[in-house]
Order: sequence, then structure tokens, then C-alpha cells
Amino acid sequence: MSLPKDTGQRSLFDTEALFGDLFKNGEFRRFVVLRDTVFPHFEKHREKLEAMYCRDNGRPAYDPVFLAKVTLLQFMERLPDRQAAETVVLNSGWKLALGLDAGYTGFDPTTLAVFRRRLQEAGLTDFLSNVVLEALEDAGLVRKRSKQRLDSTHVIGSLARMGRLECVCETLRLALRSVPDDAMEDNAVAWEVLCDRYCGPRVDWKDQEKIPLPAKMVQAGEDAAELLAWWEQRSGQLPEEVNEQFALLQRVFEEQFELVEGSLKARKSTPSGGVVNPHDPEAQWSAKDPAKKTEWTGYKAQVAETVPEDGSVKKKGEPTEQFITAVVTTEATASDINGMGRLLEAERERDGTEPSELITDTGYISDDTLYEAELAGRELLGPARPAPKHPHDFTSDKFDVDTATRTAICPAGQESTQCATITEKTGKQYYRFKWGAKCDTCPLRDKCATNKSGRRVLSVGLYHDVLQARRREMKTDEFKERMRQRAAIEGTNSELKRMYGFGRSRYRGMLKTDFANQCAAAACNTARWLRLSLWRADQGAELCLCGSQ
Repeated sequence: MSLPKDTGQRSLFDTEALFGDLFKNGEFRRFVVLRDTVFPHFEKHREKLEAMYCRDNGRPAYDPVFLAKVTLLQFMERLPDRQAAETVVLNSGWKLALGLDAGYTGFDPTTLAVFRRRLQEAGLTDFLSNVVLEALEDAGLVRKRSKQRLDSTHVIGSLARMGRLECVCETLRLALRSVPDDAMEDNAVAWEVLCDRYCGPRVDWKDQEKIPLPAKMVQAGEDAAELLAWWEQRSGQLPEEVNEQFALLQRVFEEQFELVEGSLKARKSTPSGGVVNPHDPEAQWSAKDPAKKTEWTGYKAQVAETVPEDGSVKKKGEPTEQFITAVVTTEATASDINGMGRLLEAERERDGTEPSELITDTGYISDDTLYEAELAGRELLGPARPAPKHPHDFTSDKFDVDTATRTAICPAGQESTQCATITEKTGKQYYRFKWGAKCDTCPLRDKCATNKSGRRVLSVGLYHDVLQARRREMKTDEFKERMRQRAAIEGTNSELKRMYGFGRSRYRGMLKTDFANQCAAAACNTARWLRLSLWRADQGAELCLCGSQ
């Protein structure tokens, strides 16, 4: 694909000249607002997009800025490539927004797929979301270091759920299919037997022969070990795509099998983060809570949006003025705390700033995150998890802990006699407080010290006093009132899923899934901006092309 030559001339069949009156009233005005507000910002990044292509290479020429605009419209309407290409030809509103002639004949739908791939290869997966956010900042609708609310949601992968045996057999099939014909002339492996066993027409491994499933699993493991042994000796002679498939086979083999006293056996369970489908090895199984009420296979996404600075609530029917500021796609098993760190890093990379206040739920709050936010000058607002239970309610909250002086006062008013810093094998550190002989004569001993020694031992994090202050703050009416601002993020997640397919990935792989999530966020922000502009116009103001009325 090469770059086109811009003549700068307009045709007699210009869409605005022919059908401009259709877009002066009603909802159709959104195409005018889109053309005059968001799309000019795409032109500012033309040089960045053109760097992905070359000039005059003999291939059909397409404008990458034009393709970026079409991609945004495509995600706003939730259309596949073929329908998006058809809509560019048939929809006069799209032609008006894109600056096309009424007689434009269109382009091949695969051009959009090539454009997405080039964006991902250039590290521009967040291009659309960043451009729209930049336009919102210029319009005064989003400010830097704004108050934000944050929440995570699951993203179901574009793959089928497989059992452990199905996963191993399908990985074997993909590995066998990748081996070149000339490499199968090597008699070190019984290729015909393996191909008949895994590449044949039989797809239901449960019905294959009268062999118990555990025996089939071991047989698949032995076949995988035989193939991997062959691959290790010849990996340097094989193409890259073959080595990738066998590397995946090795990963699945190590996750599903183990050697026990010299014999190969299947593991009792797949480890956390293991491959559940070889067609998308990055997708993981995860559950939202211990009861597994919400479980999925795929990814997790962190979504942050702005919060009204004055804490005001919109009236019914009034469009929101809040916009998504960042989206980060993580592994399904990644914690919310880990996801929050990635999201803050992404915001710093974009414009060098981070939110002044972040409103979250319990999953993001710990003594470490509260302390880190305090050091960074950022307020992290959210409820903390309750203290670990105690048989007689003598939890750590009943103790006054001062980590600065490394002292703790028990409910009986006695100060600790010993404080030790304990370091676990994982590197995590915590304080351990003891009261020694003071517990022997304490009237609360029978209820407080329930261990065998009869003396209370209190273990808390290095920044427990910050966490303890948050737990006490949670009981105030002011904290409860401030936390009401977080509820709207649930509606944003619902809007992303219902309107833009956010909760179910349309692609395979984390990179492509993240690209789709970024585009969905850009589409959501654009649609909100258009609704806000049209609503303000209906209230008596001029058609809003910026944040001010």
C-alpha cells in the first residue's frame, strides 16, 4: 500500500454541496460536529501515520488518516470490515464527515485489517483513543490531573472453552500441521501414526477408541514428549513459524504433565495463567470472586473516566460531561492493584501527568497503595478490606499501631514490648508485635490471645497506620458521600459493552484485544461529545464545536 497524492481540489459532486441541507437539523447534525471537531485532530498526526507506509511502490494508494477516521466510525457503529467499507459508499453522513464526493466508489475491506496491523506493529494501539482525548482536552472538556474513577471489567476472549485433553490434542495438531513435508521424511518420529491420531477427521477425543480418558491424556503427553525431543535437535533448521508452534507445545506440555518416579503423568490441575486454548495462548481463565459467580476465559480491562470536580450529579436526560481518560488491557489473572499501576503508567506516558484523585473500590486499596498514593501527592479514595477476623472481635483495628515508632497499644492499654520486621520468601515484609509477660496478667487474655502460648502476637503491614486510618474514615458520613461519585463507572462499563462490544473481544491475542478496547473507548468518548454538543445546541446555544457554550 502506498500514499496518495492530495490535489486539494473539491469536486462538483461534493457531498456537502449536494446534501448539506439534510445535516442542518436533528440527529444528523452529529456528522457535521464530527467533521469539524474530532477529525481535524487526525490531520495533526498525519506525519506519524504516513511513516507506516511508503510512497509510489506500485500498490493501490490509500490515505492512512482517512483509514483512521473510518476505523473510528466503524467502532462507533460496531461494524465488521466489510459492512464498514459498504457504509462508506452508501451512507451520505459518513461521506460528509469524511469529506468524500457523493460518487465515491469505496475500497477493499481488507485495507482496514492491514491498517490495524500496521498500527499495532508501530506501537500505536492507543492512537485513536489518544487523538480523541487530545481533542477533548483542547475543547476544555477534559483537563489534566483531573479527578477520576477507576474500575475493572472482564473481557471474554474470541475462543472456545476446551478441556485439558482437548487443549493438548489441539496443540499437537497445530504443531504437526506446521511441520514442512520435507522435514517429515525424518524417520525419527512416526509421522503417519501421529498425523492419523491428531490430524484426522475425528474431532471428539472422548469417542476415539475405547480407551479411558486418563490413558488418552498420558498417551498425548508421550506423543508430545516424542515430538519435542525431535524438535530440540532440529529447531535451528526449521522456519520461525514452526518453532513458535513447538514452543507453544512445550509450554502446554510443561503445564499439563510432570515426571513422577520416572514415569509421565498428568498434573492434577492446570496452573494459574496456563494455556486454555492454543489458538489464543495469552487468554487465561479467571474468576471474579472466591465463589466463582463470575468466571471467564480471556482478559481483564481497567477503565478510568473523569469525575465532576464539584461532585454534582446530572439531571435525568442531560448528557454526561465525563469522558474516559485511559483503558489498559491486562491478563485475566492480574490483580486490580497491578492493573491500577499499569493504568497510571500509561497516563504518565501520554501527557506526563496522573490524576489528582482516584476513586476506586476495595480491590485497589491496601496499605501499600495508600502509602504510594500519599507519596505521589495523589488521593486514593476507596473502602479498605476489613481486618482479618478474630474469634472474639479483637482484630487489628482494636490496636493503635504507630509504624513510625514501631509501637502498638492493645485494647487493654498496654504498649508492645517487641517489634520485629519479618521478610517472607516472596520478599514481602511486615511487622510482628508482641507483648510478652504483659499478657500473662491481662484481664482480656482469654479472649484476646487465642493461640497456644496464651500471648497475643499481632502481624501488620509496614504501613498499617495508613490502612487503619482509612478503616476509621470509612465510618464517617463524609466518606460515604464522596464514594457516591464512583457508582457512575459501572454505567460506563455497561455502555462500553452494550454499545461497542467491549466485554467480548473481536480479535485474538492481547495486543489486538487491547487495540479493540482502545478503539471502543475512543468511540464512546466521541459519541458522548456529539450528544453533549447537540444537547447544548438544543438548549439555545450555538452548535457546540468546543467545550464552552
